Amino acid sequence: MAKKIYLSPSTQSGNTYATGNTNEMAQCEKIADAAAEALKRCGFEVKVGKAGDSMANRCKESDAFNADIHMPIHTNAYNGKVTGGTRIFCYSSSAANTAPAKAVLKTLGAISPGTADSVSVNAGLYEVNTPKAITVYVECEFHDTKTGSDWIIKNIKNIGEAICKGLCSHFSVKYVSAGSQTKPSENNSASFKSYIVRITPSNGVNIRKGPGTDYDIVGAIAKGGAYTIVDEKDGKGASKWGKLKSGAGWIALDYTEKI
Repeated sequence: MAKKIYLSPSTQSGNTYATGNTNEMAQCEKIADAAAEALKRCGFEVKVGKAGDSMANRCKESDAFNADIHMPIHTNAYNGKVTGGTRIFCYSSSAANTAPAKAVLKTLGAISPGTADSVSVNAGLYEVNTPKAITVYVECEFHDTKTGSDWIIKNIKNIGEAICKGLCSHFSVKYVSAGSQTKPSENNSASFKSYIVRITPSNGVNIRKGPGTDYDIVGAIAKGGAYTIVDEKDGKGASKWGKLKSGAGWIALDYTEKI
């Protein structure tokens, strides 16, 4: 069964960055989205707290989700002079609490510019002591120095990937990089046996960019035309979608007949 990760990005919009005319809330929401994308790619179930929602609601949602890890995502600040590195807080010094924190510190601390990386117990934090799940409370770097601020802004994807790598290591899950993923349609098309269809509706069918009505319309084909289908996928708005050999896009196969 896939492990469940609840991501709770900072809501502290008043914590301004040293550069970039931005703030902690804005950047942490981006980090959470990047981490969620990476974690889902690696097979985790992920839920991200709603923008601006209260800590109480976030914790309730995390509990209802039955999260294995509750992860608040923040960036840090001190006096505008110290780029202090990655800091991670957990509930207690037990191995169950420190192990996932140390795993994330190992991967995230390795790329953050500050060198004073640490895992420490801070049971006084609401999002550490309230969720049922083990909390890994991440402070990604110090945003009140130019070095830290610039690094965070420029490395959103890398931060998200590092968080994912740490959790993969802790749960013994294989990390899958974005570049190594093969699109499902490419996997299917190698063994898929193509066939020809005829368009049946009097008003023809739309060609869409992807397999579903949630993809943009990129063209249309008239009734009676014959077209070769080189792949099939499920998608919104039809029981099955077919990929056109021409590469023009996808059509709803509900409005065709095989020849």
